Amino acid sequence: MNKSKTTQKKKLNVVYVFSENDKVYVKNNSTPEMINNSSESNEEWFPINFQWKSLIELNKNMKLQHGIDENY
Repeated sequence: MNKSKTTQKKKLNVVYVFSENDKVYVKNNSTPEMINNSSESNEEWFPINFQWKSLIELNKNMKLQHGIDENY
């Protein structure tokens, strides 16, 4: 009745980002060498398309796209 328990730790998926001069960059950490080697010289950062929008603006755009009357 004494069963050995195997515990599996779930790995948290993390995406590193930073912004500079109104641009957003994401870190490439898909290669094992880059994960194991934390040297800054080996880090690769890539610009991504990113734009902040308010929830009010998003809600209004969704209503317009779906043909919903704003007075509804």
